Amino acid sequence: MIDSTRFGSITIDGREYESDVIVTWEGKVKEAETETRHMISESELLKLLFERPDVIVIGTGQNGEMEIGKDARKFVKKKRITLVARPTPRAVEKFNQLQKSGKKVVAYMHVTC
Repeated sequence: MIDSTRFGSITIDGREYESDVIVTWEGKVKEAETETRHMISESELLKLLFERPDVIVIGTGQNGEMEIGKDARKFVKKKRITLVARPTPRAVEKFNQLQKSGKKVVAYMHVTC
């Protein structure tokens, strides 16, 4: 479960991370970085697919300014995986809700902008 987020950080199971992170449905946390500043591309989403999720939750930043490329959206749709994109504070809430429901959910959480 994700505890909280604020500009520049996210706290997961009591540990604070000061970078973007990928969170798996098994509870693994990995530091993440986009290839293009403030844009999630198909290659970033491909990294998330290794976890075989039912749902991908994207935290688009504290103010929701990070974009998801059209190629990335098409790619996920083609794979028949649900994509949820929200500003990071709301994405945290959705991720936790989906985790509790038993869904295999993977998140990419952007912690700035």
